[in-house]
Amino acid sequence: MIFGSEAPLRALGSILLLASLLHSAAHAEAAAAPAAWNLSQLLGGFRDVKHAQAHYVERRYLSVLKRPIQDTGILVYVAPNFLRKETLEPQHELLLVEGDTLTIERDGRTQTLTHGDYPQIWAFIEGIRATLAGDLLTLEAVYAVNLNGDEASWQLLLQPRDPAMQQIVRSIQIAGSAAQIKRIETVERDGDRTDMVITEDPR
Repeated sequence: MIFGSEAPLRALGSILLLASLLHSAAHAEAAAAPAAWNLSQLLGGFRDVKHAQAHYVERRYLSVLKRPIQDTGILVYVAPNFLRKETLEPQHELLLVEGDTLTIERDGRTQTLTHGDYPQIWAFIEGIRATLAGDLLTLEAVYAVNLNGDEASWQLLLQPRDPAMQQIVRSIQIAGSAAQIKRIETVERDGDRTDMVITEDPR
């Protein structure tokens, strides 16, 4: 492996955060949620989104460091299965999901994973695709899903069902308003966490 064993696991957190943000940039395209608002209607608001782009600030809190590591960059989604996370500062890094291929570019080197590599990663990718497609049945096959709050201020808690993934990621919490996602927090099994704040590109 070009990047060593930790690279795919690090990519996991990035992919999960990427997954969730992609709805936020396109909230203007989503239909207004009806009065009887629930999880099905939250996902339904994302179903017609064909393209989205947003800026992010991501802070990673590690138990071994006194201060968080901060990255900034751009996230892009193109339906049905293209995801891109480009870190611009402090160091350039690119994560691409195209169909059944994950590509990681870092330090001038490239690593490519296919659908048969690291089943835990691909389980999350399938969950991401289900979220972007508004496919509640598939999403619930990958995560235990719990929605709190109301349309104006909601929190979506995702917890992996796969025991192998539970050893890596404890939970993902997505917070937003209507069809706009504003914040995503990923908590790892060891207590480290990643916090992403998302700002949609102006239209």
